[in-house]
Amino acid sequence: MSQALHTSSTGINAGQSQINVIAHNVANINTTAFKAANMVFEDLYSHNLSYGSAATKNGGGTNPKQIGLGVKIGGITRNFTPGTFISTGRDLDCMISGTGFFVVHDADGGSYFTRDGVFSMDSAGNIVTQQGMKVMGAKSVYSNSGSDKNVKVPKNMLPVVSGDPDLGSKTLSQLNNASITGGDIKTKINGVDVTLTIAQPDPDKTVGDLTVQEVVNAFNTQAGSAVFSIENGAIKYTGDVQFISAGTTSNFVAQTGLSLQNPSFELNKVVDLQDVVNYNDKNVISINNVSVDENGILIATYSDGSVLTQYVDDAETIQWKYTTPEGIVITGSDVTPTGSSIADSNFALELATMVNQEGLVSVGNNMWQWGPDVGDIYYGMAGEMAFGPIESGGYEGSNVDIASELTNMITAQRMIQMNSRVFSAASEVMQVLSYLGQ
Repeated sequence: MSQALHTSSTGINAGQSQINVIAHNVANINTTAFKAANMVFEDLYSHNLSYGSAATKNGGGTNPKQIGLGVKIGGITRNFTPGTFISTGRDLDCMISGTGFFVVHDADGGSYFTRDGVFSMDSAGNIVTQQGMKVMGAKSVYSNSGSDKNVKVPKNMLPVVSGDPDLGSKTLSQLNNASITGGDIKTKINGVDVTLTIAQPDPDKTVGDLTVQEVVNAFNTQAGSAVFSIENGAIKYTGDVQFISAGTTSNFVAQTGLSLQNPSFELNKVVDLQDVVNYNDKNVISINNVSVDENGILIATYSDGSVLTQYVDDAETIQWKYTTPEGIVITGSDVTPTGSSIADSNFALELATMVNQEGLVSVGNNMWQWGPDVGDIYYGMAGEMAFGPIESGGYEGSNVDIASELTNMITAQRMIQMNSRVFSAASEVMQVLSYLGQ
């Protein structure tokens, strides 16, 4: 009878442990990005009265005779299914729509993983979690190691935009938007070589039988993605225009026939971005708004209308992109930092994934840490490789299924009640036995 007491007590203890797990799940039904846990059970090793025997020539076999010793906790698993999107309207609230974890560091440099995308900006421009942990920026589209740079936005900045002194050595692929005030524009439209010669871009000036404006209109009709316009006495183009060189030179000046001696136009621009400590400097521009795109790249808009962000080029390298208040787009190596404005920063949120995410160890505050059964960890950007895209303007809700939790709670409660009945029955039998012989 004493064995029945021990066996039923294992059922009571296991049921209580399951209720503890359920209570934790239900308590976190509104916790950001919470992942529900589930308990599973296994039976304990049985007491063998007989191992059984095999059939013989003259007799049949017997099956084993075993009495089970109760139940134990087999494991506690985590459900990493994404929760629902909770809209907040905050531009820095982010949800990973698929695989991945944000990577954050504490003040000591310790690395943690989280699905909690409720971020904010601190006084230094760092993007941080609600506990003040710094959010890390991706160093590449895909990597086997994590980044050492956190996401930081220059809150006050002084941009200096100037013409490129090395214009003559620039190739077409290195140029952004251009304004042209003279020379020949040679391009191929629908497989046909076309030359537009402009001396003084007067909309009423004729080129052959057409005015300059009519020629521009014709170019726009045929050029597809290219767009020509006349602005402030210059013909300006944006888009993909293929220039045809008449000689062997490959730079922009030679291909267009324009003269470097004419200082009235700039075919390309560079921008120096500098941190400014003196907020009273009349030239300083301050941060106005920060949003996040689907690749987890921050878009910082400043009070003068300029925009600083990043993009991934054709070589899958993360590059800077600056747009002036006039709409001039400056990219790549033409965006240069001065001081610490962007030299120690990264605008692309880093995501991580691992071989076995259920091997992560929960450390509270919606944070997870490496565990011995996690396996290899891979890092990258949202929307690239196996990582899910970012949905901004809200965060990931809890994935607790309250109906399932209440059902499991009822079965756990009944488990305790029925094992208690067995415990009471065994106790009563022992009481009867204790009076025998009196």
